[in-house]
Amino acid sequence: MEHRYGGSQVSGRASRRGRSVAVAAITGAILLGTVASVDPGAQAAPDPINQAKARLAQLDEQTAKMQESYTEAQDVLDKAQKDLERSQKDLKAQSEKVSAMRKALGRVALSDYQSGGGVSTTTRLVTSGDPGRLLSGLATVQNVSERTTSQLQDFQAEQARLKSTKSQIEADHATIQAQRDHKAKLLADAKKKEQEAKSVLDRLTAQQKAELERRQAAEALASAGDTVSRSGGRSAGQPNAGQGQALIPSPSSQGGSSRAQSALSFALAQVGKSYVWGGTGPNGYDCSGLMMVAWGKAGVSLPRTAAAQYAAGTPVSVSDLQPGDLVFFYPGITHVGMYIGGGKYVHASNPRTGIKISVLSQHGAFQGARRFG
Repeated sequence: MEHRYGGSQVSGRASRRGRSVAVAAITGAILLGTVASVDPGAQAAPDPINQAKARLAQLDEQTAKMQESYTEAQDVLDKAQKDLERSQKDLKAQSEKVSAMRKALGRVALSDYQSGGGVSTTTRLVTSGDPGRLLSGLATVQNVSERTTSQLQDFQAEQARLKSTKSQIEADHATIQAQRDHKAKLLADAKKKEQEAKSVLDRLTAQQKAELERRQAAEALASAGDTVSRSGGRSAGQPNAGQGQALIPSPSSQGGSSRAQSALSFALAQVGKSYVWGGTGPNGYDCSGLMMVAWGKAGVSLPRTAAAQYAAGTPVSVSDLQPGDLVFFYPGITHVGMYIGGGKYVHASNPRTGIKISVLSQHGAFQGARRFG
């Protein structure tokens, strides 16, 4: 019995030790799992909504740069086409002038022949039909009258102008073709950016899209409050529920000059229209085109591009912003809008969203403001 009892006691102690070891192992595993779950070195999965928001902001900046380059190319193209038209008119007039001078010189040569009793050097040069030979041989002409010398010199000058005009036409044609090619490439690249932006949104669920809009609206409201506090302005309406779009304010109650109010009224009337590359209305506009036309309606002539508008206006601080002031964005100045008041501005945003009202952000993209009129 004693032996059996002792064996049972040993066996019991061994069993209890086994259970303790098992419990300790399980507890350790739990503790290790807990520690692993709160490991400060572990990285959380990236937030797809924040990723989408950041990528869309990058694409907007890249697209704005392309838009400004496209507008600059269009401006150069327009000027080159006007130069070409002017050069073509000049060529016609100059060709007629040179032809008339050649006939007049022919008559002088004939007179020289009849009075001199022979074919002079002047006659041979003029009647050769080779203007180049005529001009190169002028230095050898010794027996022409003073009047003939003057006519020949005039002819030489006009012939040089004709040649210069032809060269200018060739240069205009080359510029036009280069700018057309440049515009086509920019447009193709921009369409790729637009497609990428669409893909970014398509990858989000409906719930994630709604959350993205909510975050963008919250960020916009916070930014608007900051801008209003800096400028001492008043709110110009609240965003539409669930859309992050500002209601169109009444510009007549916002202050600013009468010209600024006129320009702002026109710009606000374009809200909802399409963004058009190189557009100056009436069906659509690009960002600087909208500003140029709006201020043009108010009797103020603005340059064509955002960068040129930035350089032409009078600098305005954020604390002094008034309705009608132009606000500029991105390094290099590649986007422009018109301040409304209450931290908001109207602009031709991009092909994805068209002409709309947005909130002026004081971080990153905003570069400065300018006043006209």
